[in-house]
Formats: sequence, structure tokens, C-alpha cells
Amino acid sequence: MENNILDHPVFETVRSGGKLLPFMKTKRYVLRENGSEVKKETFYFNKTQLPGFMNALSTQNFSGVKPIEIVSAQGGCYMDVVTASDRQFVAVQLYEYVPFAFYPVNDMYQFRGKPAEDFLAYFDRCRKAAK
Repeated sequence: MENNILDHPVFETVRSGGKLLPFMKTKRYVLRENGSEVKKETFYFNKTQLPGFMNALSTQNFSGVKPIEIVSAQGGCYMDVVTASDRQFVAVQLYEYVPFAFYPVNDMYQFRGKPAEDFLAYFDRCRKAAK
């Protein structure tokens, strides 16, 4: 079972040939609603932090939330974070390790506008704490 957040219908794959090497095909992902290019990152964290993080995602309140501890190796959970180039859209999918594979915890969270900016500010704090 392959988990790929970019397979969600909110995203679209755009294939194009390179200018220098036209025989090489590249693909990039864009947000279907406005064509903004998106970037995907994957972060692992400990399973003990999953309930609190899910609560913050559900309520879209990141101001008083303690940064999650991002780990370099698999920590029982991971998240795919997709951000639009204009930072006005964020999608987050959480996965939990259940013996023998990672499975989605629930539906993909989507944030637009101010909630997206708030999440990205929170996540910048998480990255700084991980260093």
C-alpha cells in the first residue's frame, strides 16, 4: 500500500519536457483550484504526540501548542505536509504505524489563508526545535 498525499484530487500532476533535454520528462504537482505549485515534505515524530497534534489540527489553533518533536528516524508516526508556493494553502496527512505498515490516521487536513500561515509559523517552530 503506497501512501501518497499528492494522489488526493485537490492536486494535479503537470508533466512537461525539459528545455535543455526535451526527451527527459519531468512532473510537478500543482493545486488544482489555482495552479499554484506545491511542495511535499515528510516528517517523522513519536506516536505519543499524535493525540495533541491531531487536536491542534482539528481546532486550527497553533498559538499555544508545544512544538512536536521531529525525529530523524521512524518514530511510529509521520506526516506529509504539502505547501503551496504562495504559502496560502497547506495540506497535512497523518500516518500511524500499525504492525507491518503505515496507515492514514484520518482524512487530510486542509488550511487556506490565515490558518495556513498559522500552521506554517507553528511548523517553523517545530523545525527550529528539532535542530
